[in-house]
Amino acid sequence: MRKITLLFILFFSISCSQKRLNREADNTTYTDSINKELAESLIESNFLEFADSSKYDFLKHKLINSFDIYDDNIFKLAHIDAEELAEFNFGFFIPALNTILKKRNFKLSVLLAEDYEITHNIIINGDKIRLYTDKDLKNETFWDTGSRNFFKKVNELIYNKGLNEKFYLLYEGNDLHAILLSQNQFKIIEQKYKSNKNDLPYLP
Repeated sequence: MRKITLLFILFFSISCSQKRLNREADNTTYTDSINKELAESLIESNFLEFADSSKYDFLKHKLINSFDIYDDNIFKLAHIDAEELAEFNFGFFIPALNTILKKRNFKLSVLLAEDYEITHNIIINGDKIRLYTDKDLKNETFWDTGSRNFFKKVNELIYNKGLNEKFYLLYEGNDLHAILLSQNQFKIIEQKYKSNKNDLPYLP
């Protein structure tokens, strides 16, 4: 009787394990299918419009199979680093932004105001803005405030140029990135990362 009971328990355990594995496989297949649909929607929204033409097929393959939206050859993403921006080290990331914007026939010019050490003012394409205030410095929020103010101005300039994209921010601090998206492209990416807010781009 004891042997029969043990055999039953063993059989029941194996059966449950198999069902769990089947559910996991089904979930993985479903997730892969959704990701491919979203990637195909991104491609249809001209996400690869400015991508390196010699790498187009490779980039399309990566997008469909692993939802890789971060490749430099797509000309969408730049590493910013909020610390570099807040400390006025624009040479760290402006060349990367201009490489992306050159594809759109646009260029950023960033200069320091003469009194920038006091006012924290900079000049972007001839327009003066305050990157952050003394209060932001005191509250130690100037990394975040500076990044948001900078890209709000850049997005304003892009809009005035008639482009249908804007910079969204990704992550924060030293890992801060900026990604150039149309509103439709953002909505597609938002669906992908709706359950993982850390990877979701956000407006400055």
